[in-house]
Amino acid sequence: MRSRGFTLIELLVVIAIIAVLIALLLPAVQSAREAARRIQCTNNLKQLALAAHNYVDSNQIFPPGAMYMIVQNAPDGYPNTQGSQMNLTNRQRSWLVNTLQYIEAGNAYNAFNQTWHAYTCPNTTVIGFGLASLWCPSDPLASQPVDQRFTSNFSGWCAGGAPKMYYTSYLGSAGTWFTSVGGAASNFQQINSQMNGTIYYASNTSIASITDGTSNTMLVGESVYGVYDPVNGGNHWWVAATYGQTEFTTYYGVNAQKRISAAEDGSNDNTWGVANSSLSSNHPGGANCAFADGSVHFIKETIATWPLNTTADSLWVTPRMTTGVIYTYSPPTPGQGFPVLQALSTRAGGEVISADSY
Repeated sequence: MRSRGFTLIELLVVIAIIAVLIALLLPAVQSAREAARRIQCTNNLKQLALAAHNYVDSNQIFPPGAMYMIVQNAPDGYPNTQGSQMNLTNRQRSWLVNTLQYIEAGNAYNAFNQTWHAYTCPNTTVIGFGLASLWCPSDPLASQPVDQRFTSNFSGWCAGGAPKMYYTSYLGSAGTWFTSVGGAASNFQQINSQMNGTIYYASNTSIASITDGTSNTMLVGESVYGVYDPVNGGNHWWVAATYGQTEFTTYYGVNAQKRISAAEDGSNDNTWGVANSSLSSNHPGGANCAFADGSVHFIKETIATWPLNTTADSLWVTPRMTTGVIYTYSPPTPGQGFPVLQALSTRAGGEVISADSY
């Protein structure tokens, strides 16, 4: 008897069946991988929320979004200066620096020289310190350091050095909007009192001040890095205390960057841009957010929020982020409170929010 092999048609049928099975399996594999990444991201946010509460145990308040310091005889080129200035009030470091000792990075915290600004030679080593707990696995570009010689070369950094900056996927919740004012400004308290989030410039948020309830108030959320620039990414420096770097607002909806172009953003990688200052992620359908009670929730893109208007310049309506200005902004519809997304970001807005609304 002569043995009989596969015919060409039978072989092609077998290959086609295998190809179909692989095509059916790949989405399931990708979905499983994304589910694992999302779980890791949730765990990172949980750890940051716990670190913030450990900070509360030691200091009675949540970590301030920015620590201010007076810079004597600031040289030209020093961060946030224009020419030689005396007694410059400067945002020294982010709230993430203050929580290092609570996220198993005590060595980095001890290495940070708190008598010097973050962007100076004594702190170059800490700036180049990467923290895996600050990177969402679905936001891989955040873990790639960028050589700052070609982006922002401050004169305070070590001469001839090549400082590298690491980034963060997680930002503190500043509330519904930003404001910017120097700590030495005469109207500092008046301006800063407009902030309604939990972590913002020189914040002083105690648990008792969160009258909306810690389970209804955002604390730390995702903000995807590198939306418009897949090489250099943009902002979200983990040591920086500037808004849009380590603080987000709910002025724009969740994943607003998916519905606008870089040109409509009006800033590309600018600190104050939509992409840098919003709650966002690479997870399908929304972004994770840790609340002030330590719980982590997935905030859907479909959550009730202020409408996004992409008409020219409308994204920059005054006085959303005007330096040193008292806000006159109110909810779009007179007599109505904030939508659900904005309400969740306020600590004492008095809103009643049902858990099934997000």
